[in-house]
Amino acid sequence: MASPPPPDFATSRRGFLRLAGSATALAALARIPAVPAAARAAARGAERQRFFDPEATRVLTAIVERMVDDGDPATPALADTRAIATVDALCGALDPALTEPLPLLLRLVEWGPPLFDLRFSRFTRLDPEGRDAALRGWMTSRFEVRRMGFGALRNLSMLGWYSQEESWPAIGYAGPLLDRQDPA
Repeated sequence: MASPPPPDFATSRRGFLRLAGSATALAALARIPAVPAAARAAARGAERQRFFDPEATRVLTAIVERMVDDGDPATPALADTRAIATVDALCGALDPALTEPLPLLLRLVEWGPPLFDLRFSRFTRLDPEGRDAALRGWMTSRFEVRRMGFGALRNLSMLGWYSQEESWPAIGYAGPLLDRQDPA
């Protein structure tokens, strides 16, 4: 006689509610308004523990690089900005109920190519075109939870990137009027 599946994978009301809660959190993260000043303030905050571990940070960096790449060599590299630190600080400052699914989402993106695309490589080991294809798969998936995950990652990527002064010239933004200091 076969043994029943472990409780974490059993179909149950609790498992369904946990999945629904994660989906709700991802949907909320996908709708965070881009507030550059708040993101910068979170990044400048007092010393605190990082939200993402080093592996999750590596995956997040690979995702954000593909999300913000505009192909223009004049655009600064992501590594030359504090975009990832800004996203990390923001996630650390948000309600833990919202951010709880993010580490799992990053692991799913990392291991998604073999699971969803039948590519036998992890996301961070793919070439740029392969990463774009993997992210496109998340964006156009028939599963709403994958599309919500993509929306959350896209929103965090854009918030982190466009809150950096180095990214502003590419879109013609001169910066906030109230924060400017007159040299005279």
